[in-house]
Amino acid sequence: LSGDMGTAEAPGRVVADAVARFGGLDGLVSNAGINRPGPLVSYPLADWDQMFAVNVRATWLLAKAAHPALKAAGGAIVAVASMSGSNAHANLGAYGPSKAAVIMLCQVLAQEFGRDGIRANTVSPGMVRTGMTAQVYADREVAAARDALVPLGRVATPEDMADVIAFLLGPDARYVNGHDLVVD
Repeated sequence: LSGDMGTAEAPGRVVADAVARFGGLDGLVSNAGINRPGPLVSYPLADWDQMFAVNVRATWLLAKAAHPALKAAGGAIVAVASMSGSNAHANLGAYGPSKAAVIMLCQVLAQEFGRDGIRANTVSPGMVRTGMTAQVYADREVAAARDALVPLGRVATPEDMADVIAFLLGPDARYVNGHDLVVD
């Protein structure tokens, strides 16, 4: 199942399709994200709006659409935020503000949906080798320098984040709600 999370219609449609196909929904992971770097003084309004549509609005619309199925299942929500949501990084345009909004959105969802037995949390990764960062890590010197910045000696992989997300969705995190877990 797929959809353009930057549109107003796709999040609800994808949730409805998932519920219809699988007979319910136990967990929701909002992982769609984009980044369009640039200084805020000259940042294009269209880029700002698109960044918030994909990075924030989609999470809200997914959660809103998934609420009945998650309530029935006692499910959980995890949204992927970023360390840039709580630590300012210049020249990332709307990325940091949008990820800060995701963190706050999930904290509000935790309060509102918690009464229905639905937990909502965020994961804030540090540096991760993803498709979005592949060009950065293609340069061996840059990749080695970034690996050296991390006390564990390597930049994270998507699997490192997936395991933490699985934990937050699962029964071992049954009393974790409204938390931003920094994974770095």
